[in-house]
This record gives sequence, structure tokens and C-alpha cells, in this order.
Amino acid sequence: MKNLFRLSVLALVLNSCGGGHKKTNTTFELKGTLTDSKGETIYLEKLASAKPIVVDSCVIDDKGNFSFDNYVPGIGFYRVKLSDQNFGMLVMDSTNKITITGSAKDLGNTYKPVGSPDTKLFLEYNESSKILQRQQDSLNEAFRFAMTTVGVKPDSLKVDSLSKTFEAIYLKVVDSYCERIAEKAKANANMFPTVIAIQPLDPDKYLELFKLVDAGLTAKYPGHPDINMFHQMIAKMVATKAGGDAIEINLPDPTGKNIALSSLKGKVVLIDFWASWCGPCRKEMPNVVAAYKKYKSKGFEIYGVSMDKELQPWVDAIKKDGITWIQVSDLKYWDCVAAKAYNVQSIPYTVLLDKEGKIIGKGLRGDQLEAKLKELLN
Repeated sequence: MKNLFRLSVLALVLNSCGGGHKKTNTTFELKGTLTDSKGETIYLEKLASAKPIVVDSCVIDDKGNFSFDNYVPGIGFYRVKLSDQNFGMLVMDSTNKITITGSAKDLGNTYKPVGSPDTKLFLEYNESSKILQRQQDSLNEAFRFAMTTVGVKPDSLKVDSLSKTFEAIYLKVVDSYCERIAEKAKANANMFPTVIAIQPLDPDKYLELFKLVDAGLTAKYPGHPDINMFHQMIAKMVATKAGGDAIEINLPDPTGKNIALSSLKGKVVLIDFWASWCGPCRKEMPNVVAAYKKYKSKGFEIYGVSMDKELQPWVDAIKKDGITWIQVSDLKYWDCVAAKAYNVQSIPYTVLLDKEGKIIGKGLRGDQLEAKLKELLN
């Protein structure tokens, strides 16, 4: 799970971050004092795309003081930067009066912004994320130490048992983190940083929280492009929730013949989102092949949706992996219309449908898929 500093760049801040304009009559202030400075230029950047955009800059004076005087932010994610590796995150709007203190040598770890409730909340979320990362690192280190201590071969039963023990601990740590984030997000459902903070949460488990945040932010920031994007994502979550009817897919197979998902009604169907270039997908494929062979005669079908962008690698992977079930693709990579309809964020990803075409499971693989199919078809 990534640090929220990274999530802020990679998740929803892909558009305009709420705009901004040249400073005229406004109460907005952004200033600060940095120790260890040497007259550097400090920049204010808006996180508006994969590459941040400089919207203002100034030179730090001989006392370490600086003030950005030429720009008023719309609500969004920003950073004050001395270099690409030395920066501090901010969440601001035009009503803030922000003062920053810290060291110019290590701005990211020393800066203390005062005057922005959104930034304060963002940093609280981020601290939780960093704690989780430290816990995960400690578990990884403990696992490596345990492996060295037991001194067993990589394919031994002891390693398998050890892996399961650590996996159980890992999942408890992650669940605890998610619960803490969910609790804070519920109390701050209309605060802008919450749109980023809840991204790691399981949308099926926390759907009501996602809807609460959507309602709070949409009411507070009507028309904001990032919030509109979030709203559309929530609409897809609701449309693909368990118990709902499957959204129709009608895409061409490798020969160009369109095959509709609805044509499989009457069977238990696994929609399998994958791609030839996806390592985890290919690694999982033997389990899918085994499940298909075991349950096909009992009314099980698979509707594979490839997120490839070229025909030949897709066809080659079908042959190499022994895939004999239905395969379709529009060869549009992450712009795949079916993937967008089902809000696919990563692959492999599966959606299980009952004989009536209703969604009864998502993300099932390996033992979980086997157990569900056994329950439904034996």
C-alpha cells in the first residue's frame, strides 16, 4: 500500500485540481520561514497531471523568509518545492492563511504548515500510511529472518506454513489500518483529502463509506473535476455491487466475432479480466484452467476479457496458457470499455455471476474460487 504522498499524485489529481488564478484582492496567504536556507528559489506547484505545474515561485531571503504573492489556489493538492526530492505537500484553497516552518535541507520531513485544515487532515492520513509501511517492512524483515533461521528449502512445507502465518498477521495489520482510515474518513466525509485517503479501501466492504464521502464532497465542491471523477467511480461501484445485475459486455473474440456476456445466462459465469502482459494474471491462469476443466460440465463458463492492446500477444498467450473458454477484447488496454464499466483498477480481477446473471462475488481466485464453485455446482 503506497504512501499517501504518492497516492496524492497518482490517484484522483489527474485534472485541474480546482483551478487557480493570479492574485488580486484576496485574503489568501502562503508564507514561511526555513532554517538552513541559502537564498534558494522555492516553488509552488499544482498537482495537475503526472507532472506537477509550477504556479508561483520566490527567492528565500537572508533570514529564511519567503512569501508566494502571485497566485490564489482553487481547492486541490499542491506542494512547495526546493527540488524534486525535497518538497512538502499542501491541500489548499483561496480562504487559507498558511505559514510554514522547517528546514531547507529536508523540507519533506521537517515542514510544519499551519492554517490549512485540509493539509492538517492530509498529514494525519499520511502518518497512518507511513505507520502501516513501517509495520509491513518489519513483517518482511521478520519473515526473512525466520526463513534464514529455519534454514529450509524454498519448496518445503515449513516455508508454506511460515508464509501462511505471516500472511495472517499481515492481513490483520492491513485490516486494522483500513478500519482506522475508515473511521477518520467517516468523520471527515466532506474534506478534500478524504477522496485520496479512502482509495486503498475495499470498495465492496466500504461501499457505504464511499457513498457518504461522495455525497459530502459533491455537495461541498459541485462541478469540481476531481470530485466529478470520484462521483463517476462511485456510480460504477454501486452498479457492480454484489446482488446487482451484471452490466452487459459485447466485445469481439480473436476472430472478430462479437460475443455477448448475456448469451451465457443460465450458467455460473466468471468474468476474468486479464492481459498477456500481466505477470500475476499469467501466474494465476493454471488455477483458472483447472477450475474450468473441473466445473465446465456442471454449468460453469468463463468469459475472459483481455486488456491487451495488440492482437498477436493476446492470441499467443491464449494458446500458451491452454485457454479454451470464451475470450474477448477491444484491444484498448486500460481504456477497455468493459474494464471501465466494472471499475477495474488492477488485474487479474474477476466477477462471478449466478445463473440469473447477478453478481455474487468479486476478486475470487485460487482456493476462494474453488470453494465458491464447489458450493454452487456440487
